[in-house]
Amino acid sequence: MTIFRVANNNSNSKRDGFSALQVVMIVTVTLVIHTVIDHVMTIRPQSFTQSDLLHLSDYQQPPASSSSSSWDPKINPLAIPSGKAQNLPSVRIEDTSLLKKRKNYGGAGDKAHLGGFSEIDPGGISPGLWKHMIEDYGVHSFLDIGCGRGFSTLWFLTHGADVLCAEGSHDAVERSVLPDPSSQVVEHDFSRGPWWPEKTYDAAWSVEFLEHVNVQYHYNYVTALRKAALIFVTSSNGAGWHHVEVHNHDWWVQKYEAYGFKYSEKLTNQVKNWAKEYKKSYMFRDTYLDSFYVRVTMKVFINPVVAALPEHAHLFPEFGCFGKDADGNRMHRECDEKKGETPLDGSMYPLKLTPQMDEEWIAILEKNVAKKK
Repeated sequence: MTIFRVANNNSNSKRDGFSALQVVMIVTVTLVIHTVIDHVMTIRPQSFTQSDLLHLSDYQQPPASSSSSSWDPKINPLAIPSGKAQNLPSVRIEDTSLLKKRKNYGGAGDKAHLGGFSEIDPGGISPGLWKHMIEDYGVHSFLDIGCGRGFSTLWFLTHGADVLCAEGSHDAVERSVLPDPSSQVVEHDFSRGPWWPEKTYDAAWSVEFLEHVNVQYHYNYVTALRKAALIFVTSSNGAGWHHVEVHNHDWWVQKYEAYGFKYSEKLTNQVKNWAKEYKKSYMFRDTYLDSFYVRVTMKVFINPVVAALPEHAHLFPEFGCFGKDADGNRMHRECDEKKGETPLDGSMYPLKLTPQMDEEWIAILEKNVAKKK
């Protein structure tokens, strides 16, 4: 049976169709193209696997939560991780010799790389600075990475912010000062794998944490920092419990900029100066909350990918209309609808702070912090 008609072989005659060889070639090329396209369309981003981490032999892929996604840091490492990751709590141990070595440091039942917190550490507490973060930076939401017992988280909670506290030490979680740890604290050991919250936050605060986590595990907590617009971190300059990443200021700036965050010298100096200004302004019992770590080693970074989102447009609040003060000096003022000016939406205003909020924070500390013997 003839499938393809071949034209007269006379060289002087005109062909009125394709040759059998041409048709076969066309069909073959078409099938190859179709196969390639079909293969490409079925490719999906791979999940975050063990090979994505350095020297993490005991890493296990966390089970996907109901809202997690197939975000792949290999495809776009600077992207905002979608959904949330399943937390991996610390593995409990029994080691009496380790407990003795800890002395006054918390972390009973935790592995050696966890814990290291004290009953209360004034070096990481700065209510005066935190008020500026709310009033001048417009922080409405607060993510605390390596939050310990939750003193910083508690302050922002009692002052009206939406908060979440992430901590690896089970002992610290058990001794949390937060009123509802089940909804306000996530227990996650960053040496076991990555974790990140479901939504984005105005600020991520991580004080007395960086020096405790080996660089091969950086990506596990950097994924959490990628969900914040502003990032506030301190680092250690000396020895301490499981201080395994002790580096100078420039090393951390270079490292975090390599991760895609933008270092702000202006914000860093402003924050450190505020912490210095208030180092003798607040006391708990007979101790000044002097914020030593903050005023000495704080670094502030901007994460433009999150800061650019419309839900964080309230950051760095400032009235946009001009006026004059009582002395006739030009000043920013609130826009007035009566003057034909579009008023600022209420969601753009900073949270309102009251003295009663300070009193509530102190009252909770009094109930949860043991007195010195």
